[in-house]
Amino acid sequence: MNKQTLATLGATAALTLGVIGSIALAESPPPSPSAAPSKPANPGQTETQEPSYTGSVQAPKDTGNEQSEAAETAALAALAKISEADARNAALAKFPGGTIQKTTLQDENGSVVWAVELTDANKTAQEVKIDAGNGAILATEAGDADAEKSGGKED
Repeated sequence: MNKQTLATLGATAALTLGVIGSIALAESPPPSPSAAPSKPANPGQTETQEPSYTGSVQAPKDTGNEQSEAAETAALAALAKISEADARNAALAKFPGGTIQKTTLQDENGSVVWAVELTDANKTAQEVKIDAGNGAILATEAGDADAEKSGGKED
């Protein structure tokens, strides 16, 4: 084969592969939100958590320096405007007859929130996210919403 024929075949093959690749990308469904990584790709970025909500008290930006859980909790406690007892009362107002299992102060989506884990009157596990600034209920989730152990206070 001569050089011109080889060049034409190469260009045709590249064009064909490009068109097929474009069609395959266009036909593939977008990735689901649950398939997105939960950890940030770059240190210093905040991770997005579900459900998404914004509280009235903003947590300090992550400086990339790893700090102890006790230091992080102390920093969040300094920002909280409602007490742990107020958060517990708000959760129990939402689920009358419930029994509090654990209460922790957390940084959720860059907001300071109280996470109250309880068992409702029907013996269903519930997690209630309470705004640490104004006591508003930001989210509730049924079931074992938080399987990880944290340094919260237990009853």
